[in-house]
Amino acid sequence: MPGKTETEAQRRERILQAAFKVALRERLEHMTIRQVAAEANLSHELVFSYFKSKDALLVALLDWLLDDLFETWEAPTTLSPRERLLELIEQDLRDACIQHNQKSLTRLELLFDYWTLSTREPEIRCRMLAGIERSRQMFLPVACSLIKAEPTRFPGVTPDTLVTLILSLIQGYTLQNILGNPIPPLTNFSLLPAPPRSSHPMTMRAARA
Repeated sequence: MPGKTETEAQRRERILQAAFKVALRERLEHMTIRQVAAEANLSHELVFSYFKSKDALLVALLDWLLDDLFETWEAPTTLSPRERLLELIEQDLRDACIQHNQKSLTRLELLFDYWTLSTREPEIRCRMLAGIERSRQMFLPVACSLIKAEPTRFPGVTPDTLVTLILSLIQGYTLQNILGNPIPPLTNFSLLPAPPRSSHPMTMRAARA
């Protein structure tokens, strides 16, 4: 950055952004420190001063990707538990849809590469499992609130069971898009049964009339 002095954090971020671009172009297994350094317009010695090996850079890039993924997940607390849960699901499904957001798809493709790498790299596997748990913890409080608010609709269903079902749906949807079998964007998606029509205020007023 001519004319500017980068902080350590800014330079580290620049390296990770460069690693992201190189990984998308070359895939994880073929990415090299020299390629990342060239993309970041830095010497490879300087990149090594931040990341002592390619493995260390791969782990840091995975953490960077997961942080970016989860920081976009939120639902207004003013919504009902049902509406909040559906909003979180729809946000995640929109991220996985090719037609909706190509940038998100490239990120998800890279995470899929990490899944493959995790089968033989314990540190990567540990990070991926932590990411799954992070997903569960984001959905779990809302699932608890929903089951508590509507117990008759979920007889025998625990929050853990509901979250497991939701994450399985999201992962399957994402995988189909990554593998080239795009599913149209889901609009007005509803995994959960809607309240009975008779409970709607307008319906009740009409019935009384």
